[in-house]
Amino acid sequence: MYPTKTKLLIAILVMGVTAIVSEEFAPLWVYGVFKITTTLLVLLLASSNKQISRLGARVFVALLFCLFGDIALLWEDGFLVGLGFFFVAHLLFIRAFKARFRITIHWMALLTVFGIAGTCLYFILPNVDQLLQIAILGYVSILSIMSTLSMSIGLSRKTKYSLQLALGGFLFMVSDALLGINAFVNPIPFASILILTTYWGAITSLANAAREF
Repeated sequence: MYPTKTKLLIAILVMGVTAIVSEEFAPLWVYGVFKITTTLLVLLLASSNKQISRLGARVFVALLFCLFGDIALLWEDGFLVGLGFFFVAHLLFIRAFKARFRITIHWMALLTVFGIAGTCLYFILPNVDQLLQIAILGYVSILSIMSTLSMSIGLSRKTKYSLQLALGGFLFMVSDALLGINAFVNPIPFASILILTTYWGAITSLANAAREF
């Protein structure tokens, strides 16, 4: 028997806060356990309806690749592997959205995503080697498509759960923008708190919306 949605949301919040605190004060493996558990709870949220929809099932698989990315990014040498897992996750999000919704690109979504992506690439690309430039360009491109689609769904339909999809796509852009700037341009104060809260906010919003459609 699944726990209720409210209990899952509370558990995600508590586990996420614990992970953020443990990153500063505990060994890496302890932080890793809490971080992975937080994303596992989001996966549980996505699949917690008795009759999971096709959108919910597809988003669940996408979130599974986010989990693999989380695990890879626990190691310094795992950046490109993690980027690859998240690249696949965004491809799966795109497939899920296009299969469920008739999407008309909204100008506000396009402008927002273009502004965030363009600004980040402008500052990041001069600071990385050619291999990373190619990887980051590819990743930002697929992330931008996912975010534009999710935000367009929300801005066009303007229902409670479609707006949560929009929020999820937007927060994913913000989280990865913060991560990139912090890693390759300049350290950001309280970077870990900002990156993780926006990331878990993103995948929780996507999971909660998908389970309701």
